[in-house]
Amino acid sequence: MSVPDPATVDWVPLWPTGITVPPIQPSVRVYRSTAQVIGGGWSPLIFDSVRWDTGSPLQWSASFPTRLTCQIAGTYFIWGMVQLNAAAVGGLNRMAGIRLNGSIFISEGGMIGATIAAGGSNPHAAASSIHQLNVGDYVELTYLQDSGSNVNTEVSSATGRYGVEFAMALVGGMQGPPGPGTPSYGISLPASPVDGQEAILVDSISNPTYQWRFRYNAGSTSAYKWEFIGGADASARVYTAETTTTTGTWLDLATVGPRIVVPRAGEYNVMSSAMGIHTAAGGQIWISNYIGTVTAGSGRSLQIPAANNTEPFGVAEDRFTLAANDELRVRYHNSTAGTATWHTRWLRVVPVRVS
Repeated sequence: MSVPDPATVDWVPLWPTGITVPPIQPSVRVYRSTAQVIGGGWSPLIFDSVRWDTGSPLQWSASFPTRLTCQIAGTYFIWGMVQLNAAAVGGLNRMAGIRLNGSIFISEGGMIGATIAAGGSNPHAAASSIHQLNVGDYVELTYLQDSGSNVNTEVSSATGRYGVEFAMALVGGMQGPPGPGTPSYGISLPASPVDGQEAILVDSISNPTYQWRFRYNAGSTSAYKWEFIGGADASARVYTAETTTTTGTWLDLATVGPRIVVPRAGEYNVMSSAMGIHTAAGGQIWISNYIGTVTAGSGRSLQIPAANNTEPFGVAEDRFTLAANDELRVRYHNSTAGTATWHTRWLRVVPVRVS
């Protein structure tokens, strides 16, 4: 048998028989789109935007914005860079460091013992490491500057301005499938998507309140083929306490809230909750999810065991099929004579799939 010469023919590593090939090769890169103030001591960078995240589950979460978290055990290449906006004069160190599980530094890079001669300079530092991670391990990109005053970082952008970046990818061993490429990022989804294409939908480029990542499924039988695969939820809160003595009808309170307008037609999970008070012992009050002023949700009731007690509602949870620009809101019902009060009202919206 003739064996191809590796010097002239590409050899592709194969998975051993009996081992399941992961559907996605874990890889993630995040960045910061606004300046972060860096004081003295090691400061973790707080990220707000995703270039790509092929982990399953995702390796970055807005709930833990400083972390990249291992979801598949293995050997990873980890890299990060930080550039300062205008470096304050003074001190000797401008350092980037990669920290494991909040305490162990596995890499450092930058300037040690350097003289920062001009306040207008923009020093940058990078750090990288190859490290074995277990599921649940997380890494953070940190920065140290000892000028004696606060300094701002530079910023990154979706279109390629790189100021603060952090990434990791599973390396070594056996080959995984090719990556999906960098997803688009914007206030609309691509008009002519292809199967497997990913995109991140936000309500604002400069100051998003949510970041929803979708993958296009051309084989879906649903009319809504952009399927939600992760990101920061849309939420609204109203902390102000409001009261009514009206009984027997669903109503809006003065703030008409909380409320959220959905950007695209699709299926959404909607959750709401509140704290309630009633002047009558045994008083019953309600919250419900509405589409505008039209009843939509099944509602959640709360019975106050003692007069003027503060009690929490359970979460009112529904799945709705909505049109683009439908407004979701929480409405209220007082079933018992007396004064009902609602406060710390909360509404959360998570897409399932959209058009």
